[in-house]
Amino acid sequence: FIFMSGETHLAVGIATTVAVTRPGNIREALLAIGIGAVGAVIPDIDVGTSQSRKEANKVLAIIGVLALIIFCADHFLNAGIAKRMLASRGAVGIALGGLIFLSVSIFGMEQPHRSFMHSIPGLILLEAALEIMFPAAVPYFAIGFISHIILDSFNRKKVRILYPLNWGLSFDLCSARGIVNTLLLNLGTLLAAYEIIKMIWSFRLL
Repeated sequence: FIFMSGETHLAVGIATTVAVTRPGNIREALLAIGIGAVGAVIPDIDVGTSQSRKEANKVLAIIGVLALIIFCADHFLNAGIAKRMLASRGAVGIALGGLIFLSVSIFGMEQPHRSFMHSIPGLILLEAALEIMFPAAVPYFAIGFISHIILDSFNRKKVRILYPLNWGLSFDLCSARGIVNTLLLNLGTLLAAYEIIKMIWSFRLL
């Protein structure tokens, strides 16, 4: 295996994003958890070109579920995410940004694993699309995405962070699906749960 599990990236991405951004209200919390999680898993939509389409489909399914959760939570908690998106960019901006984001992602799906979708240029283009669509999501997505790259750089296959250059980053410290992956999954899950519980408790005290 040359990719860590989506669950590991998801757990670590959420924990990292919440810990770094320290959301101060429900809207920021939903963005940190939801958008940070999307950023943490989306790089692996390219695994279908080098491993199994099943793994890529799992990543897409995770993203779809996350989008549904954000939408439902926004509606029932009156967080105002959708209203803020419309107010800041309008329907045209959202549609344009969404189209660019989708186009960049489709291009990335067709590239070799750990190349474009694991690179700084890939991140910049996706962030540019988000800036057009919903600027408030930009920092959360970036933190999740970067957490994915950092995790992958610790194992044996190179991460081509300067795509299209062939040079890649690899610390060659562990295998992608070994004990380190399991430890990171468990640690990331515990940290994510801790950060979320602490955040919810702080909201109750405000």
